[in-house]
Amino acid sequence: MQFVIAEKEEFFDNKDHALKAFERFAGTKKLVVIPNITHYGIYFKAHQQAQKLAIEWFDKYLKP
Repeated sequence: MQFVIAEKEEFFDNKDHALKAFERFAGTKKLVVIPNITHYGIYFKAHQQAQKLAIEWFDKYLKP
């Protein structure tokens, strides 16, 4: 599982949510923190970066 989180998340504390989920996940995992970006910034400003990360993850772990 790949976790892509906003460094400047304004709706919840990453330490209490995303990072705890990442720590608890037992399988193959990767954590990516997009610097200087807010929750919605991932969708509007870092969309291409997040999309590229997702494609790389799927190609590496899910592509036959």
